[in-house]
This record gives sequence, structure tokens and C-alpha cells, in this order.
Amino acid sequence: MRIEASRGELFSMAYDKLVIGVGSYSQTFGIPGVKDSAYFLKDVQDARRIRNKLLSCFETAALPTTTLVLKKQLLNFAVVGGGPTGIEFSAELRDIIREDMAKLYPQLIEHVQITVYDVAEKILPMFEKKLGKYAMDHFSAEGVTIRTGHRIRELKRGFPSGEGASDYNRDVKASGYTLSLENGEQSEVGCGFVVWSTGLMSNPFVQKALSSSFPAPASCVRMLHNINVSPEGSAEWRVQKHPRSGSVITDDFLRVQLDAAQKHEEKPAAILRDVFALGDCATISGTQYPATAQVASQKATWLAKKLNQGDINTRGFSFASQGVMAYIGRWNAIVQTERGNISGRAAWVMWRGAYLTKSISWRNRILIPMYWMINWIFGRDISRF
Repeated sequence: MRIEASRGELFSMAYDKLVIGVGSYSQTFGIPGVKDSAYFLKDVQDARRIRNKLLSCFETAALPTTTLVLKKQLLNFAVVGGGPTGIEFSAELRDIIREDMAKLYPQLIEHVQITVYDVAEKILPMFEKKLGKYAMDHFSAEGVTIRTGHRIRELKRGFPSGEGASDYNRDVKASGYTLSLENGEQSEVGCGFVVWSTGLMSNPFVQKALSSSFPAPASCVRMLHNINVSPEGSAEWRVQKHPRSGSVITDDFLRVQLDAAQKHEEKPAAILRDVFALGDCATISGTQYPATAQVASQKATWLAKKLNQGDINTRGFSFASQGVMAYIGRWNAIVQTERGNISGRAAWVMWRGAYLTKSISWRNRILIPMYWMINWIFGRDISRF
């Protein structure tokens, strides 16, 4: 055991089975300012930060001392990423502004602008062209702007230079953000906040802690090739990583795969016994499953069942796609399955039903519809907490 002042006390723990499921972080592509200034969509704390910032933008814009230019910048909300998560957030943001904020600040709604930016040429690339067009048309009708083929150069605090000479307006300008874009020509856009939803990157635990080589006795390793790598019965190993995503590579039984740290004529591969990896931090060798909760949930269910049965080697994991869906606002959604595609209100019912059935307890399955009904009758709670 050793002590590190910055991290507290470190200790060792023995295990029978070890499952690595540390998830992932939002991919920022190293763009300056994104890590420090963008709002992400990973956990409850992120949701609360966005909610409080939204309320703050409206409250500040409503003050009589705020200039028209700053009102428009405060109420300009940018979403970077045209995948299902970014699109669903944009739809929900439009809903809360249209259904709730409009009742408190009707004079400000004309200044609100929601824009989705993506470097690709189209949004929702995993959906068929017809469904993607349906989503684009719906967003256009709802006043949400889609800008594809836009590359983000930088994100920084403070609005772009311009009007607002008073001390008060200087403070307001400092509370916003400037999004620098590149699409043939460069431009700067002032935003109340920027939500970042552009995919996943490795968790630091996977990226750093699992990157160095480590010794492992023969009893902890199962060789995949009949090669003796060490006459002493142990060798230096490295966890196999995916070259693009940096995810831990596993076999179809979710067991962590290893490579010998030392080079040999034929690079041996092995499996680390009783160590498994699943979720966003892991990838099954030779597969291209989507990085969605659907895959992670099926992996977890499969592994739990196998461990309870005490036999992990009978049949490997295989993903059964249940389709993809996305909410696009105003009680409309799109659903794509192997049996066919659905859009509109019927797809929204399926979308709500899917989320309800995935709730972890019957208590939640009862409470969630009750909250839906309360919000529908009385509106969302937009008080600060």
C-alpha cells in the first residue's frame, strides 16, 4: 500500500472475476477551448449545468439594460454533433423553450435561435435517407437550423467583440461564448452556451492505466497460440487497444485480450483470465457494433447470465439489433427497425415506450409516467435547484 497526497490512499484488492466497465468521455478532437467551455451530455450534473445556464440566459436577456445584440447572442444556442444524442437534445431544448420559457418570457422568443452544427454532410447518418429528410424537414418547420459541413476551430469564453460599451454589458459579454467556425470561410458566432455531442473517446483509466506493460504469471494468462514467451513461466503483456477508438479489445466472450510487450517473430496473443470488459470502453475483436446503450446493456445481461451459470465458454456474445430511434420534438420521432420504418406520433409512442421499459425498477416505471403527466398538465419545473 502507498499514499499519494493528490489522490488519497491507494490499496490493493483481490478478485475472483473483474469486469471493466468504466465508460468513456466525450470526444473533443483536441479543439481549443472545448474541454473547458463546452457543455456535455454524460451525466446528471451536466444536465443541471445546462438547465441552470438556460435559465440564466433568459433571465439576463430579459433585463432592460441588455442590448438587442446581446439578447440575440444570449439566446443563440449551439449544438455540435448531428447524431441521435445531439438531435434529441436539440428537440428537447426546443420543446422546453416553446412550451415553458415562452410563457414566462414571451417577448424574448423571437430572438431565440437553436443551431445544430456537424462536420459531416448530413445528420443522423445511421438512419435511412427518407427518415433523415423527415427529421430535417421537421426541424426546419420548428425553427431549428441545421448546418452541415461546418468544422469547429475554437470555442472560447465571452461574446465576439462588438456593441455593448457599458460595464454591465461587458459583464454580460463575458458570460457567453464565441464559437469559431470554418466552412470555406471563417466566422465567429456568439452563443449563450454550446452543447458538445460528437462521439466518444477513451476513459483516462483505459488510456493511461491500461497502457503500460505488466507482468502476468502463466496461471493468469491463457495463450491463444502455442508459443512459449518466457522460460520462467511469466512475461510482460499489454492490453490490446483499438487503433482508432482506443477501446479495450475483447474476444466474443468479453475477455480482455493481450499482446506480448516484447516483439517476437510471431507476436503472440493471449487472454487475461477472469478479466472482462464491456460498454463504451470495450470493443469485440472483428466487430463494428454501434457505441450505444443498447449494445452495452446486452453485453451486461449476457455476461451476468454466464457468470451466474458458472460457464463462460459455451457460446459467445452476439448483438441483436432492436433498431434505432430518435426524438425530433413536438411529440414526433423516427424509428428504424429491420421490420420497417416509422415516423411521427406513432414513432414517438414507441420511443417513449422503449425508454419506459428500460427503467431499472417497477417503482420508476410507475413514477416516470406520473411525472410525464404532471409536466403535461402543469408544465416543467423551471425553478433553480
